Amino acid sequence: MTVYKIFDCHNEYKIVSTTLSSVARQLGDIDLIEKIVVQPLENFSFKSIWGEVDIEFEDVLKKDSLLPDISLWLRVFLVLSPKAYASLKEPLSKVGEFLSIRYKGEEWYLYTPLEFGQEDEDKCVQKIEYGSLAGVEVLVFNESDVAEKVVFKSKMLGASFLYCTEHFKSLCEQNELGGLEFSADRLVYLT
Repeated sequence: MTVYKIFDCHNEYKIVSTTLSSVARQLGDIDLIEKIVVQPLENFSFKSIWGEVDIEFEDVLKKDSLLPDISLWLRVFLVLSPKAYASLKEPLSKVGEFLSIRYKGEEWYLYTPLEFGQEDEDKCVQKIEYGSLAGVEVLVFNESDVAEKVVFKSKMLGASFLYCTEHFKSLCEQNELGGLEFSADRLVYLT
Protein backbone atom coordinates (compact mmCIF):
# COMPACT_ATOMS: atom_id res chain seq x y z
CA MET A 1 0.00 0.00 0.00
CA THR A 2 1.18 3.51 -0.79
CA VAL A 3 0.45 6.76 1.05
CA TYR A 4 0.37 9.91 -1.07
CA LYS A 5 0.77 13.55 -0.13
CA ILE A 6 -1.83 15.64 -1.98
CA PHE A 7 -0.85 18.81 -3.86
CA ASP A 8 -2.56 21.20 -6.27
CA CYS A 9 -1.56 20.67 -9.90
CA HIS A 10 -0.27 24.20 -10.62
CA ASN A 11 0.99 23.34 -14.10
CA GLU A 12 -2.44 22.76 -15.61
CA TYR A 13 -5.11 24.00 -13.22
CA LYS A 14 -6.21 27.16 -11.48
CA ILE A 15 -6.02 27.25 -7.68
CA VAL A 16 -8.42 28.63 -5.10
CA SER A 17 -7.43 32.26 -4.56
CA THR A 18 -9.95 33.11 -1.84
CA THR A 19 -8.13 34.23 1.30
CA LEU A 20 -8.78 33.43 4.93
CA SER A 21 -9.77 37.03 5.60
CA SER A 22 -12.23 36.98 2.70
CA VAL A 23 -13.93 33.85 4.06
CA ALA A 24 -14.04 35.28 7.60
CA ARG A 25 -15.59 38.53 6.32
CA GLN A 26 -18.17 36.59 4.31
CA LEU A 27 -19.05 34.67 7.48
CA GLY A 28 -19.49 37.99 9.29
CA ASP A 29 -16.63 37.77 11.81
CA ILE A 30 -13.00 38.60 11.00
CA ASP A 31 -11.98 36.83 14.23
CA LEU A 32 -12.90 33.52 12.57
CA ILE A 33 -9.50 33.63 10.83
CA GLU A 34 -7.90 32.13 13.94
CA LYS A 35 -10.58 29.46 14.23
CA ILE A 36 -10.10 28.43 10.59
CA VAL A 37 -6.31 28.30 11.00
CA VAL A 38 -6.41 26.00 14.06
CA GLN A 39 -9.23 23.74 12.80
CA PRO A 40 -7.00 21.23 10.97
CA LEU A 41 -5.14 20.38 14.18
CA GLU A 42 -8.01 20.78 16.66
CA ASN A 43 -10.45 18.93 14.38
CA PHE A 44 -13.78 20.62 15.16
CA SER A 45 -16.79 21.06 12.90
CA PHE A 46 -17.37 24.32 11.01
CA LYS A 47 -21.11 23.70 10.64
CA SER A 48 -22.12 26.03 13.51
CA ILE A 49 -20.23 29.00 12.02
CA TRP A 50 -20.70 28.34 8.32
CA GLY A 51 -22.76 30.54 6.03
CA GLU A 52 -22.74 31.75 2.45
CA VAL A 53 -19.22 31.80 1.04
CA ASP A 54 -18.14 32.61 -2.51
CA ILE A 55 -14.77 31.41 -3.79
CA GLU A 56 -12.57 32.41 -6.70
CA PHE A 57 -9.85 30.68 -8.69
CA GLU A 58 -6.75 32.10 -10.37
CA ASP A 59 -4.02 30.98 -12.72
CA VAL A 60 -0.64 30.11 -11.21
CA LEU A 61 1.95 29.04 -13.76
CA LYS A 62 0.20 29.71 -17.04
CA LYS A 63 -2.58 31.87 -18.39
CA ASP A 64 -6.00 30.34 -19.04
CA SER A 65 -5.41 27.27 -16.88
CA LEU A 66 -8.18 24.71 -16.51
CA LEU A 67 -10.78 24.96 -13.77
CA PRO A 68 -10.15 22.04 -11.38
CA ASP A 69 -12.77 19.48 -10.44
CA ILE A 70 -11.04 19.13 -7.09
CA SER A 71 -8.39 21.28 -5.45
CA LEU A 72 -6.91 22.28 -2.12
CA TRP A 73 -7.53 25.32 0.02
CA LEU A 74 -4.90 26.04 2.69
CA ARG A 75 -3.28 22.66 1.87
CA VAL A 76 -5.70 20.65 4.07
CA PHE A 77 -9.23 21.45 2.87
CA LEU A 78 -10.61 20.07 -0.38
CA VAL A 79 -12.70 22.18 -2.76
CA LEU A 80 -14.99 20.04 -4.89
CA SER A 81 -16.94 20.86 -8.04
CA PRO A 82 -20.43 19.35 -8.39
CA LYS A 83 -18.86 16.54 -10.47
CA ALA A 84 -16.24 15.77 -7.81
CA TYR A 85 -18.84 15.96 -5.04
CA ALA A 86 -21.09 13.44 -6.83
CA SER A 87 -18.14 11.07 -7.27
CA LEU A 88 -16.59 11.38 -3.80
CA LYS A 89 -19.47 12.22 -1.46
CA GLU A 90 -19.97 8.70 -0.14
CA PRO A 91 -16.39 7.78 0.80
CA LEU A 92 -15.46 11.25 2.06
CA SER A 93 -18.58 11.82 4.18
CA LYS A 94 -17.44 9.03 6.51
CA VAL A 95 -14.28 10.92 7.53
CA GLY A 96 -15.17 14.61 7.32
CA GLU A 97 -17.83 17.18 6.56
CA PHE A 98 -19.02 19.00 3.45
CA LEU A 99 -19.88 22.68 3.56
CA SER A 100 -21.67 24.49 0.77
CA ILE A 101 -19.72 27.19 -1.07
CA ARG A 102 -20.38 28.99 -4.35
CA TYR A 103 -18.31 29.55 -7.44
CA LYS A 104 -19.86 31.95 -9.97
CA GLY A 105 -23.31 31.23 -8.55
CA GLU A 106 -22.95 27.43 -8.75
CA GLU A 107 -22.93 25.27 -5.63
CA TRP A 108 -19.52 23.74 -4.90
CA TYR A 109 -18.31 22.14 -1.66
CA LEU A 110 -15.58 22.70 0.88
CA TYR A 111 -14.54 19.43 2.48
CA THR A 112 -13.11 19.47 5.99
CA PRO A 113 -11.20 16.24 6.75
CA LEU A 114 -11.62 15.09 10.35
CA GLU A 115 -9.28 12.07 10.44
CA PHE A 116 -5.66 11.77 11.49
CA GLY A 117 -3.40 8.97 10.37
CA GLN A 118 -1.72 7.30 13.33
CA GLU A 119 2.04 7.76 13.15
CA ASP A 120 4.48 5.12 14.35
CA GLU A 121 6.37 7.56 16.57
CA ASP A 122 9.18 5.10 17.29
CA LYS A 123 10.04 5.00 13.58
CA CYS A 124 9.46 8.66 12.70
CA VAL A 125 12.60 10.79 12.58
CA GLN A 126 12.36 14.35 13.88
CA LYS A 127 14.28 17.04 12.03
CA ILE A 128 16.49 19.12 14.32
CA GLU A 129 18.11 22.38 13.27
CA TYR A 130 20.33 24.41 15.59
CA GLY A 131 19.16 22.34 18.55
CA SER A 132 15.43 22.90 17.93
CA LEU A 133 12.72 20.75 16.38
CA ALA A 134 12.19 21.81 12.77
CA GLY A 135 9.71 19.27 11.48
CA VAL A 136 9.96 15.63 10.51
CA GLU A 137 12.59 14.04 8.27
CA VAL A 138 10.85 10.66 8.04
CA LEU A 139 7.11 10.21 8.62
CA VAL A 140 5.86 6.66 9.24
CA PHE A 141 2.14 5.83 9.40
CA ASN A 142 0.72 2.62 10.87
CA GLU A 143 -0.60 0.76 7.85
CA SER A 144 -3.35 -0.95 9.84
CA ASP A 145 -4.66 2.49 10.88
CA VAL A 146 -4.60 4.27 7.51
CA ALA A 147 -5.51 1.33 5.23
CA GLU A 148 -9.24 2.09 5.36
CA LYS A 149 -8.98 5.89 5.54
CA VAL A 150 -9.72 7.83 2.39
CA VAL A 151 -7.90 11.04 3.33
CA PHE A 152 -6.14 11.96 6.57
CA LYS A 153 -3.77 14.41 8.23
CA SER A 154 -0.64 14.02 10.36
CA LYS A 155 -0.64 15.38 13.91
CA MET A 156 3.12 15.14 13.99
CA LEU A 157 3.34 17.59 11.06
CA GLY A 158 0.78 19.91 12.60
CA ALA A 159 -1.95 18.90 10.15
CA SER A 160 -0.23 21.01 7.51
CA PHE A 161 -0.77 18.61 4.59
CA LEU A 162 -3.41 16.18 3.42
CA TYR A 163 -2.56 12.53 2.72
CA CYS A 164 -4.48 9.74 1.03
CA THR A 165 -4.25 6.09 0.11
CA GLU A 166 -4.36 4.50 -3.32
CA HIS A 167 -8.15 4.22 -2.95
CA PHE A 168 -8.70 8.00 -3.05
CA LYS A 169 -6.18 8.48 -5.86
CA SER A 170 -7.92 5.76 -7.88
CA LEU A 171 -11.34 7.32 -7.32
CA CYS A 172 -10.06 10.64 -8.66
CA GLU A 173 -8.51 8.93 -11.70
CA GLN A 174 -11.51 6.68 -12.44
CA ASN A 175 -13.88 9.65 -12.29
CA GLU A 176 -11.50 11.84 -14.32
CA LEU A 177 -11.30 14.49 -11.61
CA GLY A 178 -8.56 16.93 -12.50
CA GLY A 179 -6.78 19.37 -10.24
CA LEU A 180 -4.66 17.36 -7.82
CA GLU A 181 -1.26 15.72 -7.88
CA PHE A 182 -0.39 12.74 -5.72
CA SER A 183 3.18 12.40 -4.52
CA ALA A 184 4.44 9.11 -3.15
CA ASP A 185 6.73 11.10 -0.90
CA ARG A 186 9.99 9.28 -0.32
CA LEU A 187 9.91 10.48 3.28
CA VAL A 188 6.55 8.84 4.10
CA TYR A 189 6.48 5.14 4.97
CA LEU A 190 4.14 2.52 6.41
CA THR A 191 4.67 -0.06 9.13
